[in-house]
Amino acid sequence: MNKIFIPIFLLSSLAFGQSLEEIYIENSKGEWEIYENEKFVNQVTDTTVVYKLKNGKNPQQTLIDNAKESVSKRAEKLSQILTELEINFAELDSLTIIEQRSLNQNLPFDFAKYGAVLTKGEIRGFSYDSAKKSDGIKKIDYFATSKNETLSQAKQIIGNLILSGKTNYLDTIAKVETEMFAGPLKDLRPKTEFEILIINKHNEQQLRRIYLHETFVQIMNQ
Repeated sequence: MNKIFIPIFLLSSLAFGQSLEEIYIENSKGEWEIYENEKFVNQVTDTTVVYKLKNGKNPQQTLIDNAKESVSKRAEKLSQILTELEINFAELDSLTIIEQRSLNQNLPFDFAKYGAVLTKGEIRGFSYDSAKKSDGIKKIDYFATSKNETLSQAKQIIGNLILSGKTNYLDTIAKVETEMFAGPLKDLRPKTEFEILIINKHNEQQLRRIYLHETFVQIMNQ
């Protein structure tokens, strides 16, 4: 029994000691692994064109490398957010990050991101503009009432479900929303997307991602 217990304990300790960046990257491998499938790459690239890339890489390797770089930059940004909010990830068992972005495709483009980090009994809001890197990450009251009532309701519902430990409801809402977008509400155009990252060091799946839009409030009210 002891021979089995020791390695399991060591593995558990190693996983628990991972940084946020390490957990995010480890659970985002699918972002580039999809491009390791040559058949899929042929579907998203024009194979009739002869590619002459300056870096000497073929289109498949370029897609893989770009995806890895994107994941790495995202992991770094999340780590920066925690640092600016003075949150010590090493001291926590779990946390949830909400990040809100505009889906507006019209000029002027809105690159501002708003969100919050929720830990046990504590909420810290943040904002940053990916087009204005010099502005850095700012602390805000994320759940303050906004002019858009639907947006305010969406944020409150998401926040309350997270704080009450009912994140499985968020999965259900996301599934219903996806089905409605593919069916009766296919013409509905959301203006805001929420990316919800649920991180728990003790779970086998340490990172869960959920995507929602402010329009889920309208769907729930129908």
